[in-house]
Amino acid sequence: MATLYERALILRRPDFLSTPECNTWDLENLTAITTVFGKNGSGKSLILRAWRDDAPETHHYVVPERSGEMDYQPDYLREEMTGGPRRNNTTSNYVEQYRRRIVARIQAYLGVRGNYRGPAPTPGDPAEVERYLTTLLPDFTITLRVTSPPYELRRVSTGAVVAGRQELSSGEIQLVTMGLDILTVAAMWDIENTTHRVILVDEPDAHIHPDLQVRFADFLVSVARRYELQLAVATHSTTLLAALGQFGGDEASIIYAESTARTLTSRPFSKQLRELASCLGGHALMGPLFSVPLLLVEGDDDYRIWSQVPRHHVAKLSAIPCGGNEIKEYQRTLERMFAALRETATAEAGFALIDADKGKPVASPEHPQSHIRYIQLACRESENLYLADETLAALGLTWAEAVPKIVAAAPRFGAKETKLAAVQQWNRKDTDIKDVIDQLTQILDPKNVHWTIRIARAVGTQKPTGQLAEFLSDEVIAALWPA
Repeated sequence: MATLYERALILRRPDFLSTPECNTWDLENLTAITTVFGKNGSGKSLILRAWRDDAPETHHYVVPERSGEMDYQPDYLREEMTGGPRRNNTTSNYVEQYRRRIVARIQAYLGVRGNYRGPAPTPGDPAEVERYLTTLLPDFTITLRVTSPPYELRRVSTGAVVAGRQELSSGEIQLVTMGLDILTVAAMWDIENTTHRVILVDEPDAHIHPDLQVRFADFLVSVARRYELQLAVATHSTTLLAALGQFGGDEASIIYAESTARTLTSRPFSKQLRELASCLGGHALMGPLFSVPLLLVEGDDDYRIWSQVPRHHVAKLSAIPCGGNEIKEYQRTLERMFAALRETATAEAGFALIDADKGKPVASPEHPQSHIRYIQLACRESENLYLADETLAALGLTWAEAVPKIVAAAPRFGAKETKLAAVQQWNRKDTDIKDVIDQLTQILDPKNVHWTIRIARAVGTQKPTGQLAEFLSDEVIAALWPA
């Protein structure tokens, strides 16, 4: 995360109100990831733009109203090169040709960096930018290039090139343009070795379904950590708030914006706030009312997988992240809640999913499982699902083809070489691969899509069969894909 970030600020907006005492905000106890949370009219946008105006060359503001075509207009190129002109074009909530400016920014970024693609990541590497965009939009591949237009967006399912915004949903176009907006600026700062890099994102949740908000929050935190950004996000979405707190962890905090307040103190994203926001934000507790079961999962990676599975419209569930061993406390809490809210259950309200390397709790009068029942993977951990035949098939590989690729690439990975070179001795179902899963992704996936997204797609696109179903276990299949 940002090695240098602003912890306290006095922001001034002389054009805002007439009386000097109302022209300032004192922001206190800022962290690397701050959510500015409040209703419409609470001043969230004003605060972010004032924060940007504090240092426009090193602070970038992403407007909340984003429109326009996605073609390349060279007239915007010079204005997107530096922070001052970018600031002058975002003085309000609305930029008429936002998308055209972002496309021009790609060319500006490539003009600063060039399209050089070396064997290892270098500052502002286009391949790295593309990889982050693929993580945000796994249904697409995007290639940045020094042409007109300076990008190619291709839909994975059909292989067709996207010719314009009319071929994208409103959510897809918001994600691709916001992703490019943030990444091009971050990459240019990386090339220029800029310090105090601040990205201010205003209400990114517009037109984005809650599960995509979770993915966007994951993207934001990952990009902030990679490019050493300080991140501030203004929103009134409890889903986005919950996800930023979940993925940001100890680096996350929240400011409650109020229209009359001038001293705003950022509060740590505590365990209690994380729990409440997860329930309120993930539309989780609504699930049982609509026959959508809850699924308690043990950590961020499991959450990345299972929160994306329902996007494919086969399995219905609402995932809640529980922070490892705390899953037992979550299960007990929900048992007490549902015992008070529900009549005697004819079906479970949800399930608690645990890995095979852990003991499975047994129901008892002291620890009932009347509403939230434990189910267990048959494979060691969720990482092992990446090596199931059905997941590998999506990469165009069989296990027999994957093994020599892993052995050949092992010398590239230093301390991980010995383990990777011994892949022929692995039991795909039971070997602990947690410490090499990122390396396996780099070796086996030419697009380097995050392994959790690959698993979510394999698990979610149809009821799992074959080895994937074996790795998941009969009880997981029966619970989440009932007849």
